[in-house]
Amino acid sequence: MVKISTAELEVMKVIWKKEKATSVEIIDELKNKKHVTWNFNTIRTLIKRLLVKGAIEIIKKESKTYTYRAVIKEEAYKTEVTRNLLNKLYHDSISELVVQYCDNGNLSLSEIKELSRKIDEMIMQKEKEQ
Repeated sequence: MVKISTAELEVMKVIWKKEKATSVEIIDELKNKKHVTWNFNTIRTLIKRLLVKGAIEIIKKESKTYTYRAVIKEEAYKTEVTRNLLNKLYHDSISELVVQYCDNGNLSLSEIKELSRKIDEMIMQKEKEQ
């Protein structure tokens, strides 16, 4: 999987959200984020890096305006990054990650309910498989 920097990931998030986007649309979207303070040239550089890495592609060119789309699917990227995190920090154990997160008190009541619902679904599915 292609390595994407934290800054490049911000651009990818915009493209994933919009499915396709011009550099102007990407810049406009990133300007609305409080934690992003890059100028036009920085964002264009990030787009060029993503093109070189093969993470995005040009799907349309009109005059000087390019439209981009992600080559890397968001879910595939998340899965890979999560797998790498689990491997590096949690000995490939999702339960170790969840337990640590729960022990730190970082889950809201709605998140706990959602996890519980998902675990119940998975238990029922596994029981049917046996």
